[in-house]
Amino acid sequence: MIVSLVATGLFLFVLFVAAVRKFTFLGLKISVMLFAAAGIYFVWNPDQMNRLAHLVGVGRGADLITYATTVILFLTVVGAIIRERRSGDVLTLLVRRLAIQQARFPEGVGGGGAHG
Repeated sequence: MIVSLVATGLFLFVLFVAAVRKFTFLGLKISVMLFAAAGIYFVWNPDQMNRLAHLVGVGRGADLITYATTVILFLTVVGAIIRERRSGDVLTLLVRRLAIQQARFPEGVGGGGAHG
């Protein structure tokens, strides 16, 4: 019973944070909220998780949770890698532009010299 209450509290916290936080992708916000709501439901109705597992061809509800968590973790890591690469690309572009803007040439070299 205590574990069920703690799990419900955690899912409610996730639901609250998802409701008030801004997401760049609305589908992600909806997915997180649905996941939290389903979590609350399945905490209090574990037999339903077993029925769902049997429907999709998995032996137990706990196994289904493990598989789903693995997929979610994989997608989260891939998303983080993509965001990090985009950030790196943007940073590289900004540094290049800044270097070009602030470039200083020695006397007589580059576009500012008085060559005939």
